[in-house]
Amino acid sequence: MTPSPWLLGKLRCPHGGGALRIDGDALVAADGRRYGFTGEGVPDLVAPADDPESRRVEEANECFHDAHADVYDRETVRADDGYAGVSSTLARLVAEHGRAREFLDAGCGSGVVLRRVKPLVPQVAGVDISRAMLARCLPFHGDLVRATVTRLPFGADAFDGVSGYSLLHHLRHPAEALREFHRVLRPGGFLYTDNDSSSAFHERFGWWLTIRRAAKQKRARTAQDEETERLAEFHHGTGLDADALLGDLLAAGFSRAEVVRRHPPRPDEFTKLLMALEAHEPSPSLRYYFQLIARK
Repeated sequence: MTPSPWLLGKLRCPHGGGALRIDGDALVAADGRRYGFTGEGVPDLVAPADDPESRRVEEANECFHDAHADVYDRETVRADDGYAGVSSTLARLVAEHGRAREFLDAGCGSGVVLRRVKPLVPQVAGVDISRAMLARCLPFHGDLVRATVTRLPFGADAFDGVSGYSLLHHLRHPAEALREFHRVLRPGGFLYTDNDSSSAFHERFGWWLTIRRAAKQKRARTAQDEETERLAEFHHGTGLDADALLGDLLAAGFSRAEVVRRHPPRPDEFTKLLMALEAHEPSPSLRYYFQLIARK
């Protein structure tokens, strides 16, 4: 398998930014750096973080998601109707843009966004650090790259839209990815992230989250598994400060950005109680998840 002409034309060296050419079984940069392919033929353009701790988090994400890719959809991904909000948001953003032709799904996983954006945009690329997750996407999508979202192997102004679904809580420093998303977006392009949990909710209802996690079947089987999962789900235990991320988006250069706080698409009994409470006590801390929408 070789990259499609479109994808090959988009790819750039993640270390220097120059164009890449195919030379036998490798992609070669102008400075002579050579990059291989995964076993399934996906371009392998990972450029690890310089910081050792960030590199540990990247490696944990790779290891954890490779190990759980075969059960990920069954244990984590909802039925199609659970993603109606994702589909409608993508459709709205594409329609508002008016001329979106090229789209990047960063941290594509097993393809939640890929499946829903393909009918909307002619050319779509998916990026993930997990070989096994990328392999799950190959049966329905070929334009895939193994890379980190903090060093994307694309040039500046390369895409009309970028998504990061259920991504930011996996990153040690989400602001680094937000800066990369801004770099690869064209002027007027949009960013959509979703399914990250709010630190305000964690602070208020941490006791409930602890009970909920304890009741779920553990994915980690050994102490090493638990440490790998802890690093891979880096902000899972605390949530993310949505307002701070809003500031990071503006600092990265986005002209407009907003936070949309929301309840889960299929609320349990506790969430239904919070939804009723919200009618009398409107508060951001009552909403577990948030999405970010920004425009360059």
